[in-house]
Amino acid sequence: MRKRHLTLIRTGQRIDCCQSELEALFQIARTLCPDGFPAEETRELDPLRAHLSLAFVGELRRQLSKRADIPLEWLSLDRFTVHGCGPISLHDDRHNYPHVYFVIVVAHSGRLGIVDAKSRAVRHGVGEILLLDPHKKHALVPAGLTAREHPYERTHSPVDCDDDRFLFLGFDVPRRLLRHCFRASTDRGGSDGRDVE
Repeated sequence: MRKRHLTLIRTGQRIDCCQSELEALFQIARTLCPDGFPAEETRELDPLRAHLSLAFVGELRRQLSKRADIPLEWLSLDRFTVHGCGPISLHDDRHNYPHVYFVIVVAHSGRLGIVDAKSRAVRHGVGEILLLDPHKKHALVPAGLTAREHPYERTHSPVDCDDDRFLFLGFDVPRRLLRHCFRASTDRGGSDGRDVE
């Protein structure tokens, strides 16, 4: 039987208990990292780590484990990051992240949504849990657009509008552990974020 290999999994789950902290983190990022949301690239925002308590990250891990059904030990603190970016055209991250999948918690999405090569973007909510395969082509574009409809921003300049800023927290999980999540039989109807290999 042929398998669908998913690019993006919108789990339908959300971390509600940390929503106010995630919203506050975006406000801090706007002040501490005004250039931390460039178009066409993702930037790790190290200054924000000082504003994330170990208790907060621990609760984030527990909620991710429970709601996304991922064993807690797969969400290593050594692989926890905070990133910011602006809109990004279709690309893959296979070279930079050859051995992992991304487990993402959205802290701020503005009007942006992650899409594969064919899907139309839908914005993400604060606390939404996403799984992403960095080996497959994906983009971050304004809601309502496909990746092909979004123009490439050649200057890679920081974006100033909050609607075009995306902030997320994430864990890199070894591919061998999450590979099963990204495979689905062709007899299960298609949905956004799915590619057929």
